[in-house]
Amino acid sequence: MGLEGNEMIILKEVNKQNWLDIIRLSSAEDQQNRVFEKTIASNCLSLAQASIEENWTVRAIYQNDTPIGFTMYGYSDELSGYEICRIMIDYKFQGNGYGKQALLLVIKEMVTQFNCDEIFITFVPENEIAKQLYLTVGFKDTGKVITAVEDEIIFSINTKNQL
Repeated sequence: MGLEGNEMIILKEVNKQNWLDIIRLSSAEDQQNRVFEKTIASNCLSLAQASIEENWTVRAIYQNDTPIGFTMYGYSDELSGYEICRIMIDYKFQGNGYGKQALLLVIKEMVTQFNCDEIFITFVPENEIAKQLYLTVGFKDTGKVITAVEDEIIFSINTKNQL
């Protein structure tokens, strides 16, 4: 995972100093201020969910000192395993490789925190950009679908063989 130039992608805790910045992030300009964006739940909904369902960890994704994204991960009862439940990069920062860098950081953090051999990630079928990103990082299609708000494709990665 080579970082280009001085652009450093890091994960930070979501706290009282940055939570408003995080809920203002959006995956698309026309999806701002919605509980459910076109292909992902909003960061606001995710923070609410994580405050009730204590199995989820939330992190802000930063490029140097600028919040550019959000992720939520933890143990999924529905999948009976560890899952990256949400990962997003704000539309203003997409197309720069930050999503891939952030995804690799999240996987490494999960392996360190949970010592997990496998991580799941789900996405709606029309999110072709997410699908290609996940395949590039090493996720594989499980051939299964989970029904959440809508049907989502389940991918997984074997962390012992990939990292």
